[in-house]
Amino acid sequence: MRFLSKLRLSLAALLLILGILVTHAKESKYELDRKLIYQEIHAQLEKGNITLEEAQKMWLKKIKQLKKEEAK
Repeated sequence: MRFLSKLRLSLAALLLILGILVTHAKESKYELDRKLIYQEIHAQLEKGNITLEEAQKMWLKKIKQLKKEEAK
């Protein structure tokens, strides 16, 4: 009996650790995608291809799209 309770406790701890790792990896990917979008828009803004207002609209549109993709 004691062996089974230790086994259950060990498996529960393992699942908790794996869940934390998966959650952390997902957050990191989201943050990297946000930075990539920012850099793309910033480069276009610096070149003068778009105005500040257009850059703001692009940012909102792409972040909204990114959130939708993440929800899937």
